[in-house]
Amino acid sequence: MERRDLLKAAVLGGMVSADQLVAGARQAGAPPAGDSRRPAPSDRIRIGMIGVGNFGTLNQRQFMSNPDVDVVAVCDASQTAMDKAVAATDGRAKAVADYRRLLEDRNVDAVVITTPEHWHSIMCIDACDAGKDVYVEKPVAHHIRDGRLMVEAARRHNRIVQVGTQQRSGAHFQRAVRYVQEGRIGEVYYATVWHHSHRAAPPAKVTGGPPPGLNWDLWLGPAPQLSYDDVLSGGRRGYWSLWGGMITEWGSHLTDIVLWALKAQAPRTATAVGGLFERRDGEIPDILQASYTFPGFVFHYSILGHNTYGLNGDAGAARFGSFGIQFHGTKGTLFVDRSGFRLTPQPRRVLEENQPPSPGSSDSRQPGYYYPTDVLPEHSETSEQHAPHVRNFLDCVKSRSRPIADIEEGHRTNVVNRLGNIAYRLGRQLKWDAVKEEVVGDAEANSLVVGEYRAPWIPKGL
Repeated sequence: MERRDLLKAAVLGGMVSADQLVAGARQAGAPPAGDSRRPAPSDRIRIGMIGVGNFGTLNQRQFMSNPDVDVVAVCDASQTAMDKAVAATDGRAKAVADYRRLLEDRNVDAVVITTPEHWHSIMCIDACDAGKDVYVEKPVAHHIRDGRLMVEAARRHNRIVQVGTQQRSGAHFQRAVRYVQEGRIGEVYYATVWHHSHRAAPPAKVTGGPPPGLNWDLWLGPAPQLSYDDVLSGGRRGYWSLWGGMITEWGSHLTDIVLWALKAQAPRTATAVGGLFERRDGEIPDILQASYTFPGFVFHYSILGHNTYGLNGDAGAARFGSFGIQFHGTKGTLFVDRSGFRLTPQPRRVLEENQPPSPGSSDSRQPGYYYPTDVLPEHSETSEQHAPHVRNFLDCVKSRSRPIADIEEGHRTNVVNRLGNIAYRLGRQLKWDAVKEEVVGDAEANSLVVGEYRAPWIPKGL
């Protein structure tokens, strides 16, 4: 049997974020057609891109930089975005408006889904049912229940499903996780993550409806029938039906590393407080503080939309403001973000021998003590993340091994972040049953666990 017949993986269909219809050029350095370095056709992976605007252009560029990849089809709700994506392949890819037709294409081995999050689960499940492997962007799903359906579809059809949480493929993130798991910083009873961002400018008022070439009804898909002008004027970030806020946007990366390092499966409880303070329109809070209890540790997530000062003392002058992950252990504190990591030893307070009794004092320090540590300070620089993450997916498509960011891991992270949102929306603590994947004794909360979908776009199995 030919390699290409073994590599059934899916693609196409997609939606750019309507206000960011951007496409990119082919990445420089990709071997041209006929290059002797290119693998034989039987060893190549034929990719369909679903969603080729905004970050989809970066994903397309990254996949095309691999010599064993052919982007053979692109799909998007925007004709403009599709035209640019086809041009990036020098016209070799075909444009298909309906992702379902692309999933029927036997020339497509795998798909890359880079659409708004409310489309992720439906497209991923359909792709698995069509016998395709999937690289799906985070967050894996718009709700909790549809994330579990994605896992079931992947297992049912023995599909490779990689989540776009590329931090897992960064060498310095892997080292940080290893340090925690090896006990380098002792027992960790508290972990915190944060995303503190710059004040956002209010969006401009939009009138006149969708631009030519944009299928707005298709872009909405399972979301409620909202008008283009309303969504663009307020931003999709103002609607729970379109977005989960920063706790699912950045939390897909940040929470993921905490669960990985601490080998955590699911929280026992979730609670959250917050509100709309800086920007008072819309539904999604610009300040959110979510706390969770896990077996053996407490986890906290902090979101600020008006101040960039980080919980590690970083002023947050970078493009994203301040974001990071911090593990507080009995022997030290480990901070990690995309720029590197820093291990700060935990000092112990020890009295020097042969010292006279220490006099009573209200000062913060007393004479006669020294402060040893059990570990030495350490820091690292950054490491490549996106490129090796894509490569890991491609290698797993060939080997059929589980990828480093398997769909099950992405689902577990999504559960934590979505529970924070549900706790905030309902204003009460939630008790989570990890086996049944439901909130204990709370029908209103469980309705949000399942979510709502506009027909006919309902995930299979719901």
